[in-house]
Order: sequence, then C-alpha cells, then structure tokens
Amino acid sequence: MDFSLAGKRILVTGATGAIGSAVVEIARESGAWVGGSYFSNEEKARELKAKGVVMVRTDLRRPEQGRELIRQMLEQAGHLDALVYTAGNTRDRTLLKMTDSEWEDVMKLHLDGLASCCRALLPSMQERRQGKLIAIGSQSGLTGRVGQANYSAAKAATVGFVKSLAREAGRFGVTANVVCPGFIESKMTRGTPPEAWERAKAASALGTISSVEVVASFITWMLSDLCFGVTGQVFQLDSRIL
Repeated sequence: MDFSLAGKRILVTGATGAIGSAVVEIARESGAWVGGSYFSNEEKARELKAKGVVMVRTDLRRPEQGRELIRQMLEQAGHLDALVYTAGNTRDRTLLKMTDSEWEDVMKLHLDGLASCCRALLPSMQERRQGKLIAIGSQSGLTGRVGQANYSAAKAATVGFVKSLAREAGRFGVTANVVCPGFIESKMTRGTPPEAWERAKAASALGTISSVEVVASFITWMLSDLCFGVTGQVFQLDSRIL
C-alpha cells in the first residue's frame, strides 16, 4: 500500500473553498478522479474544470440538489470511493440577535446537506461493500464559541450524525469520520481581529497556527489505502491541547 490515490473516485463538496480546493488539488495530483460541487465561486470552479475536475453548481441547503449532485457524479464516475463534505458557511451573531434565517441557513448547509448526500450515496457504497465518508467538523462544535451558536450546534450535530452513520454502515464496509480543524486561515476566518490570531497562537502547544495544507494532507491520507479500519472517529487537527 502507498499514498497514491490512483484509480480512486472522489467527490469533494465545497470544492472552491479553502479546504475543499486544497483537497481537490492534492487528490488530483495523487492520481484520483475528482468531482466537486460549488455554489458561488465561478472563477475558481472554471480553474478546477480546466484541470479536469468535474464541477457541478449545487445549493446543498436544498436536499433535492444534494441528491441530484450524487446522481450526476455516479453517472460520470460509475461509482464513488469517497465523499469529502467540506461545504460550509457562517452567519455569526449572538443568539439573542440571531435571526431564524441565520440559524436555518447554517444548519441546512452543514447538517442537512451532509445528510442528503450521504443518504443518496450510501446505497452505491453498501452495494460495493466499500467507501469512505469524511465530514469537516470544527473545534467550535466541540467547545462552543461566542457568536456561533448556529455553527457550533451544526458542527456538534455533525459529530453525532457521523458516529451514528459509522455504526449503521460499518457492516457494509463503509467508514465515516469527522476531521475538526483548529483555527486556520480561510475565507471564514479572514475577518477575524488580529488579537484573536494572537490568542490562538499563544494557546498552541507548538506556538503556531494550523494551515489548510495540513488539513488537506491529513484528509488525503485518510482517502488512501494507508488508512483502513478506522471509523466513527473525530480527528482534532489542532496544536492546542484541549
């Protein structure tokens, strides 16, 4: 066994985001066939299409579009060896100021979108008796964060969902795991005040802040044959000791 993903067929949702696009690039360079979904970043989507990535514009807050995404990808690829669900958003506000739409928008994309994709893909994976489901979680879902009741709730629910899924699908040879990045530079954290970056660095056992590349490399290892027999786990990619 090696780190090569040659012959693997992988779908990455949120493929134009920071983590998603990094996973797409490494997986593609490692020999995988890669499909991706995106919602609004047409420029990045065109760039990935030019590199041979099969891209589909999808609003994963709508379950029927999640199901249609899986249908199209299975039609293109024949089967999928893995789903990496990185699609995400934030609508930060303290709970008492948060609107119903801000709550629902985050819950629908992070949780409902994940569920609709997994429900549509599982029959194919179970029939083949193999497959990997990887969801992006967050430290916020494990510890909570001020102004992120919706995001933290969605990510905590992601952990519960994936753990249940791992139990249900394990007898068919399908694994399900969660990867929880720490504080990293991305579109979601770009507007974070400088003092927050300093606090994150000070809290790190290594005195550093994690990167998108670290997260993407770890996920690529999970997609490879080097990672087997691991399911229902929550991997915390953070140099803080919680």
